[in-house]
Amino acid sequence: MSLFADNEYLTVSQLNGLIRDVLNMGFPQAVWLCGEIQGYERNKDRKHIFFELCEKDPDSKDIVARIGLVIFANRKNHVEEMLASAANAFSLKDDIEVKFLCKVDFYPPHGDVRLIVETVDPVYTLGKIAQEKQKLIAALKEKGVLDRNKALPLPAVPLKVGLISAYDSAAYNDFISELKLSGYGFKVFFKKALMQGKGAERDVCQALDLLNRAGVDVIVITRGGGSIAELSCFDSRAIAERIASSGVPVLSGIGHEINITVTDMAAHTHQKTPTAIARFLIQQVDDFLSQIEDKAYAVLQFAYQKTDEERRRLKNTALELQRETMEYLRSHRETLVRQGEFIRRQPFKALQVQSGDLDVRAREFVKAVKASVKDAKTKLKNYERIIAIAGPAKTLRRGFSVTRTGNGRLVVRPGDVKAGEMITTEILAGVIRSRVQGSKAKEE
Repeated sequence: MSLFADNEYLTVSQLNGLIRDVLNMGFPQAVWLCGEIQGYERNKDRKHIFFELCEKDPDSKDIVARIGLVIFANRKNHVEEMLASAANAFSLKDDIEVKFLCKVDFYPPHGDVRLIVETVDPVYTLGKIAQEKQKLIAALKEKGVLDRNKALPLPAVPLKVGLISAYDSAAYNDFISELKLSGYGFKVFFKKALMQGKGAERDVCQALDLLNRAGVDVIVITRGGGSIAELSCFDSRAIAERIASSGVPVLSGIGHEINITVTDMAAHTHQKTPTAIARFLIQQVDDFLSQIEDKAYAVLQFAYQKTDEERRRLKNTALELQRETMEYLRSHRETLVRQGEFIRRQPFKALQVQSGDLDVRAREFVKAVKASVKDAKTKLKNYERIIAIAGPAKTLRRGFSVTRTGNGRLVVRPGDVKAGEMITTEILAGVIRSRVQGSKAKEE
């Protein structure tokens, strides 16, 4: 039997109708299909959601096959309820691998093969996400990436904080508000970044590089939670390696109560929420101040102890000094009594001995005075001869003069006088007073 019947050709609609019938006969029932979602996010707010499911080469990650899918409005709520009721609820998004139950359909007006989504298997998607995550964690552990940032010392007072978050988000506001409530002088260097989707990995890595150059004490990565699929961008090899290469501690507060992301595992410290990570920083400052207070108290106690010890030492010293003084006076009082008794018994003998000593000393004194006077006279005559030879009078007779400033200082260099200053010149016959017009040093 000919497909053409009595005609020599088919119309496009006839051909498309035949193709639809063949497909319907070949796929009478819905089939389960696995693949990676592409183009979902740009259409997710429409009544009917059109997107693609792709198959990628396991090694090169290149797309080797793709097919179009549609979730019609009458199945949209069902799919969302299936995802929401899963053990770890998530939403559909680009770049995650899913398993759909689809009916194969051919739309004749457009000539397109498309798959109509009837339901979704959330367990498959969660399993694939967990499987890929465990592979990544094992590879990062083997390279030591997850421990490198933890080896950095956390500053005692981390007041300069680099913050990576979405601007004006709930996470951003919760974190900033908690720091402000502390009353401490935190200074936040903010770098906004996408916190989900394709651009999140790139933005977070760029922000880590920028804040590492900004001289901050710590870097905080935070967002306000979300589904496993939404947080999958933080199960990133690139972000983990960037954290490992960071020169400052990186703290994470991704905001998930159950699952820890790879970013959390690579971070120096992680907390569940933005508020918790802010409180962690505040606690660091509290602990530092407590240590300071404890040390100040210890110093004060040490000072009190030393003061008491010195007070007791001084008291003991004073008592010892008093005892020594009394002993000294007692011993010398006995000596004075003995000396008095000696003088009382032998006054004349003692006076004779002392008188003889005085005579000897008097003669020695007179002799010494005479020798000293004689020596002085000799020196005086020598000085007179020197003065007679080099005295000013003889110098003046030879035609020389002596010039002095107004306060009597000798003038020996041009620099000793200034223009306008009065000077006095002494010559043999008298004194000449004059005013200086200028002075000039003699050229060599």
